[in-house]
Amino acid sequence: MIYAVCRIGVRVLAWLILGRRMRIDGMEHMPRHGAVLVIGNHVGTVEPALTGVFIPRRDVYYMAKSELFRHPLLGWLFRQNHAFPVVRSTADRAALRSALAVLAGGHLLLVYPEGTRSWNGQVIGEVQAGAGFIARHSGAVIVPVASWGSERVIPRGSWIPRPADVELRVGEPFHVPALGDDGRPLSSREAAAIMMERVIALLPRERRPVGADSLTLGGSSPAA
Repeated sequence: MIYAVCRIGVRVLAWLILGRRMRIDGMEHMPRHGAVLVIGNHVGTVEPALTGVFIPRRDVYYMAKSELFRHPLLGWLFRQNHAFPVVRSTADRAALRSALAVLAGGHLLLVYPEGTRSWNGQVIGEVQAGAGFIARHSGAVIVPVASWGSERVIPRGSWIPRPADVELRVGEPFHVPALGDDGRPLSSREAAAIMMERVIALLPRERRPVGADSLTLGGSSPAA
């Protein structure tokens, strides 16, 4: 019940604050059933919530940074809304197990391979190997979602939302290959880079971040 109410509440707020300035393209690519790993670029605080509530499924789960769970009440609220913690910049095995369990149950999981926000959308963050690990070991179909403009809804240093042009673009589902171009098994880091490339390809050329042609690869877990 709490999840359903919060989901509706976020959608109402989005329409009130953003109205027609929010555009969603390609949502027909999103599978309505089964295990789905949704990946995206992370430029704004409101991005995970906006993306999740407009996915036409009620079993959307989120990986979220562990700092959000430190306050007991907030931690409880996040868990009620299908979020579970991940310790960023570490190989958080508990979070990875939780992610695989969500997908094994046939649900949808939303993660951000960069692991943190880039704020201005112009610099690509370290692509975390954990996202590739989840993709390789779950076998779930992967759906890329690119977004831009959400960084202006709640700018850095502010907590007050404001109107802005926000766009979400959903790409076609895919699976990471088992082998790389050299014929060797694909590593989790390589899988994560391939996944992020699919996201960046959805961005308008002028919105593609610096360093997109040579992704830096991290070695830990992704987070919202």
